Amino acid sequence: MRAWIAAAVLILAVLILLPSPAAGASHTQGRPHEPQPTDSDRGATAALAGTVHIDDYQLGRKSVPTMHLVRPSRRRSRRKSRRQGRSRKPYSIRRGEGAADGAALLRFAVFGDTHYWARSPARALWERRAAAQAIRDGLIIDEVDAIMPKLLHQLSEFAASGADFAVHTGDAVCGGSTFRMKPAEYLASLREYYALEEALAPWPIIHVPGNHDLDPSPNWPQRGGTMAWREIMCGNKTRAMSLGSCDPGMPNYGSIRVAGWRVLFLDAQDGLARDTDGHGHIGSEQLSWLAEELEDTSSASEQVILVMHQLLVEPPGASWIERTQDFIDNRHEVLQLLSKFDHIRLCLHGHVHANSFVTFLGIAFITTASAIEFPMHWREVSVFKCEIRLTTHTVDAPLQRERSRRADRRRGRNDVKLGDSLANSLVIQFCKNPQ
Repeated sequence: MRAWIAAAVLILAVLILLPSPAAGASHTQGRPHEPQPTDSDRGATAALAGTVHIDDYQLGRKSVPTMHLVRPSRRRSRRKSRRQGRSRKPYSIRRGEGAADGAALLRFAVFGDTHYWARSPARALWERRAAAQAIRDGLIIDEVDAIMPKLLHQLSEFAASGADFAVHTGDAVCGGSTFRMKPAEYLASLREYYALEEALAPWPIIHVPGNHDLDPSPNWPQRGGTMAWREIMCGNKTRAMSLGSCDPGMPNYGSIRVAGWRVLFLDAQDGLARDTDGHGHIGSEQLSWLAEELEDTSSASEQVILVMHQLLVEPPGASWIERTQDFIDNRHEVLQLLSKFDHIRLCLHGHVHANSFVTFLGIAFITTASAIEFPMHWREVSVFKCEIRLTTHTVDAPLQRERSRRADRRRGRNDVKLGDSLANSLVIQFCKNPQ
């Protein structure tokens, strides 16, 4: 009898000490790649950035749309935001087979990591040194002036089909640290790249900065950061990212609104004077602006797409990822903010020169391969009432593509860059009962 009582008491004690489901695994269930905190929460001040509004009838087609600055609404819906945070899963994600129902509300192209370097002896020397390495990547910088016109021609054809704009996800040129580009060549490359887009792609191309868009000049604060990049890229009349002003003091982040959607373009080089190891950062003022945009879109019942250069979430099976170089260093802060909302559908990145796909917090995180390195891809994004379709296209440069494939001597890396079928053709359906 005493043994029976002792056993019962022991079982009762174990039940009392066990954690409840609400306090345990529910926070990580379905999130196999949850990042670890890298920065503590910090205070934020209100940013001055605004929202570019494109009227529906002005979008795309054959002329550059007229844009005007709209200050973010001060409306708040914190109760609604907390309620939204409870449901974070798309209703279905599948390969992009079959036709969509109805016309697209928004169509745009995504490309990046073009690493343009104006022809020079220094560029030729860099390529010779790269070719002599026992292990190297597939970047063929000496072919960039042959590849870029072909890419921009394809984008112009896409524009002529009725698409609305294009997004460059960063690393337009070879600044930063890795290439050791001289400041004069950095400026010359920016200007040549600007001229190419102006001549061959006369439609809105929205640029967000990458780490290789940072000025390699050692003369900080007179030079450095994204000041030269902003001055040149923002000045292009096709740029669409001026947010009402090309003033060097204005931020490199902003948003556009169309047909119940808002696309938020983030500056992942925020506050970085130079590129040290490839990592990104989102500053406190930009985080404050992002929070205001997400609150405003929640109140307005708008869906959200995010664009930035470096990564927030690790792709599955990504042993090739560089932990310190490929991420935004305070990504935990950013993800903590995103976790409060459930109307963020898609987050687009470049940087890692590979096609990948992962879901986290109910958001589809997509990286796109470099446009000038095998497999030389760009994406078409079509937004419908209840789904987003992403389709991968190959730059029409078969000789350069094959040369890049052969150049990469890292075992299995070409397969990584190509990505699986889902990373190349994807449908994200987010209506419970699509009509």
